[in-house]
Amino acid sequence: MPAASPSLTTPAQVDALAARAREAGRLAMDLEFMWERTYAPIPCLAQVAVGPEVALVDPVAGAPLDALAELVADPAVEVVMHAPSADLTLLALAFGTRPANLFDTQTAAGFVGLGAGQSLATLLDRVLKVRLAKTEGYTDWARRPLSAAQLDYAAADVSHLLRLADTLIERASTRGRLEWVAEEHERRFGPGARLAPEPGESWRRVKGQGRLSPADRAVLARAAAWREREARRRDRPTQWVVPDRTLVEVARRRPATVQALLAERGIPERMRAEDLQGLLAAVRDGAGDPPIAMPPPPPPAVQARMEVLGPLGQVLVAARAGAIDLAPSLVATRDEVEGYLAAAIDGGAPDHPLGRGWRHALVGEALVALAEGRLSLAPTPSAPFLAEIPIG
Repeated sequence: MPAASPSLTTPAQVDALAARAREAGRLAMDLEFMWERTYAPIPCLAQVAVGPEVALVDPVAGAPLDALAELVADPAVEVVMHAPSADLTLLALAFGTRPANLFDTQTAAGFVGLGAGQSLATLLDRVLKVRLAKTEGYTDWARRPLSAAQLDYAAADVSHLLRLADTLIERASTRGRLEWVAEEHERRFGPGARLAPEPGESWRRVKGQGRLSPADRAVLARAAAWREREARRRDRPTQWVVPDRTLVEVARRRPATVQALLAERGIPERMRAEDLQGLLAAVRDGAGDPPIAMPPPPPPAVQARMEVLGPLGQVLVAARAGAIDLAPSLVATRDEVEGYLAAAIDGGAPDHPLGRGWRHALVGEALVALAEGRLSLAPTPSAPFLAEIPIG
């Protein structure tokens, strides 16, 4: 493993590293952070590999990360990361950064027969026969000074990442799946991907919102947006501002006074007067908004068919994906399979992910045939353990 340079702690050092990465046109990056008591992740260390060089950038010691965020947003620089969702949330919240040329080794691994959701240590062992020490997987990255074990562990996260990416790209190319990998990256990390919470959409993540009436859900949408903005402003977890269960009950009961609001279970006792008024205003505004109705459930006849078709569709997807060493979860989730089948029964869903592109060619057409009764399935004793029998 290449030795990491001493931690970089000054703007000039980080700028010089960024210049070398921009000249190379490629780097590997990982971020260590703390996220237990804040709304946004707190960056504690950035690991960067440029060719054989491995650098550790220490924001706790004063090194700014702006230049690294600019690299992530530069389409001329390929940034290789592993399972970067939380890292991208940090960059989006702190710098407004969106990735322009990202390669995720975890996503790519699912397209070359290595399974979905694999850890970096597992992939390095399976692909490059490199074994990482796991001694610092749960550590306090904000503590200073960092131990030699912590520094070695951090450097190892990027030391082999470029070589891993090259191998995965070669395997994807051999299987003719580079376009599939690119399409999945666009879906997960492209311009339409949500990297940071949007206050106006935060009600969708509130547990228990599905039990509300459409009118009450409109109140919840306003209250949840207020909570999201407050949590971001205070830099505290949303549940610390007002818990989900309390927010749902506030939307349902719609308290009109401070006294009534304070009587709700879960409202913090020391909530500031301006915060109480802000939440009450959100409740009032939401009461005047158009109701938010959820999509109606399928008709009873369709639901009855789905009791049988849903599991069959999932088996079909798993078998077809398994036959070509593709992680089934990269093709479709259970909800996506069932939603597509229900839409196929009702006349089709061309805008559904399974209704276009490689997913449609791989499983979408077969799912439609299954829904229309033109395809039967039978178990077999050998891989892929499923026979597809055309009907009619």
